[in-house]
Amino acid sequence: MKIENNFSDVLTEKSLLHPNKVYCHKINGRKITFLELEHYVNKCCRFFEETGVGFNEVVTISIPNSISFIVLYFAGLRSGIKVNPCPSTLSENELIKNINFVESKLLITQKLIDADNIPGNCSYLKFNDDDDFLLQLESYRDDKYEQEICSDHVACIYYSSGTTDDPKCVLYSHKNMFSLTKSIVNDFQFLSESIHLGVLPLGHTAITNYQLLPSLYAGSTLFLAENFNSVRGDIWKIIADLNITYLQVVPTILFSMMATPYDEKDVRSNQSLKYIGCGSAPLSIESQINFHNRFDVKVANLYGLSETGPSHFDNPLLPDWRPGSIGYPLTVNECKIFNKDLDEVKDSEIGQIGLKGDNVFVGYYKNKKAYKKSFFNDYFLTRDLGYKDVTGKYYFVDREKDLIIKAGVNIVPGEIEEIIFKLKNVQSAAVIGVPHEYFGEEIIAFVEKKDSSLKESHVVDILAENLQPLKRPNRIIFIDNMPVGPSGKILKRKLRKELNLYE
Repeated sequence: MKIENNFSDVLTEKSLLHPNKVYCHKINGRKITFLELEHYVNKCCRFFEETGVGFNEVVTISIPNSISFIVLYFAGLRSGIKVNPCPSTLSENELIKNINFVESKLLITQKLIDADNIPGNCSYLKFNDDDDFLLQLESYRDDKYEQEICSDHVACIYYSSGTTDDPKCVLYSHKNMFSLTKSIVNDFQFLSESIHLGVLPLGHTAITNYQLLPSLYAGSTLFLAENFNSVRGDIWKIIADLNITYLQVVPTILFSMMATPYDEKDVRSNQSLKYIGCGSAPLSIESQINFHNRFDVKVANLYGLSETGPSHFDNPLLPDWRPGSIGYPLTVNECKIFNKDLDEVKDSEIGQIGLKGDNVFVGYYKNKKAYKKSFFNDYFLTRDLGYKDVTGKYYFVDREKDLIIKAGVNIVPGEIEEIIFKLKNVQSAAVIGVPHEYFGEEIIAFVEKKDSSLKESHVVDILAENLQPLKRPNRIIFIDNMPVGPSGKILKRKLRKELNLYE
């Protein structure tokens, strides 16, 4: 069936309602109105045609945050092309591996790639910046590009982050993306007057789901930074000067904001910011409280997966809000907690989180078997542990694969990490389990310092004060740089692989 509501029509609608309103403004760069975006998207659709990319074929976009990325992204949605966004930080080998796997018809990047490494069926376009690419589009027609698309048609192909496993390619349909965006806008109370600041890479779903698509749907404005580091020193001044109402981050950025010197008057004048959303990785209660106490800004604890996008909304504007919870399920989905026998558990009992709804992905690329095994009674089994309290609020506990079983006792790494984060000089922390001949598993804690004043004895002492002996890490390893993915998630699989470096 043809899509009754889709982003192509939303863009056309907003271009008519708000032709001169800025949709996206690149900080220290170009800006584009809704009407200009409509015209450039039509031009880009015809550029795809001329390049030989047809309906249902794959285009890989691996460029920094830019107006060009946004034009390419929406042109792909309008023309029925499968968009494969990738972080611009990928190495050449990673990028080539990606385009080979998804059988990309066109690679668009600002990197210089050895042409001999690119598959013969894949075209390669390199451009330098927004001015370069948008100038190339000027010669194309800008009348409305028409393409009938079904709601279950695959719109995007995303690599999952792969924090515990090797990455998988996740398929999103147009229905997935539209229904999710509509729910996010309503549940998070995004309005046309909202002003977003985007600092995450557009190649990741976090900024797409929480900011790019909701800004279009709501008819609001997105200020776009090239990356967080490009605005880090002026982050509070930018928020104040631009009257930003919403900022989406990951824990590593939240910690960086805490560690970055700032002008007190910029923070005090920051009355426009409603709250900050923090997702893509677990956030400790301590971090939420510390940030709020320091800046008088609440932090929403957000939860979701590559396979579902955001599934819950933690809205600090609600009167019953409190740190720690991931909030209530989005209106687009249903949530249940299952035990090992896949029976639904009682309130406050920990089990596996299951999700059902129009936001749930439609497949793993070239892996139908893994897709089918991921469901039970139409619920996607997340392999994440959580629980629901008597008020209906949900809580994320930890990744099921990260669960440590020591001497037959289930130990949740997140509980240990949260205690370590109570130390002010901790930048980042990750706890893993590794095989042990006698106990089954032993506990290893990796800690990244904010400064040299943090000693191993400080970590040992605070863990001893808060945990029984069995739950205390056998080893504490200080690490210079915690391995993280493009979204900021800590890659525990890399910590496990590289553990021998610390022996």
